[in-house]
Amino acid sequence: MDFLSDPVLFGLFWTIAVLAGVLIGWNLRASWPERALARLLERTTQERNALARLYTQVKHYYDLREVDLRKTTIELGNLREQVEQYESERNLLLAAVQTNTARMERAEANAAQWVNRLPELEAENLRLQAENKRLETELARIETQIGAWKTLHADFAGMQRQLRELEEKNLLLEQERRQLREQLDIARARIEQQVRELERYAIQVRQLAESASSSDGDSGPTHTPARPDDLLRIQGISSEYAARLRDMGVVSFVQISEWEDNDILQVAKMLGISFTIIVQDDWMGQAQMLVAGQQ
Repeated sequence: MDFLSDPVLFGLFWTIAVLAGVLIGWNLRASWPERALARLLERTTQERNALARLYTQVKHYYDLREVDLRKTTIELGNLREQVEQYESERNLLLAAVQTNTARMERAEANAAQWVNRLPELEAENLRLQAENKRLETELARIETQIGAWKTLHADFAGMQRQLRELEEKNLLLEQERRQLREQLDIARARIEQQVRELERYAIQVRQLAESASSSDGDSGPTHTPARPDDLLRIQGISSEYAARLRDMGVVSFVQISEWEDNDILQVAKMLGISFTIIVQDDWMGQAQMLVAGQQ
């Protein structure tokens, strides 16, 4: 039987049987003889002692089994926790396997797609290599052109410098030409003025000759030689202007009274004043009035 193989159950069963025998013995004590009762008591005592030893042994075994049971319970709990942990890890691994399987499927699909596109990519690579060679050739040609353009730019810069130098020389020549033209205009004005003076002197000489031929024969000169007029009498002519006018050959009121626009312009340039100053001060009108007063 199964309880005989278990010492705990067997001990309990033996204890129950002993107790039942003791009770039965106490009930049968009155009818047994004293000697038999003594023997029975002694045997009962022995059995009780044996039963106590057995109980102690059974209690010891029971405590050991209880400790083993607790240890087994603890180990079982640990095993359950490990099983749960292993189960969760298995679920995670299954999910990871499923995910990796999906990724592998996608990777295989992508790999198959790239394998299918490989000839196209190789053709594109060859085309890009040819295009790269063409661009390198074009780059070399452009670099050659850039070198030529740099040379042309340097030549152009040199020509620009020469052009600026020529322009500067041209400006200097233009200034010299203007100065020469002004000097020529001044010389022409002086020549014209001297020609007018000569004509005026010739007229005066003819008038004197006619007046001398029509006189009654008085001896000695009747007219003194003309002397320079005091140009300071004209308002607006200072001593500096008068000295410059004398240097130009202008020494009389008659000359100033006969000035024209070109003469006024030349005189204004020589004196370093404006044309309008001479016109506003009316040098010509004042000279005409002074000539009329002399006459």
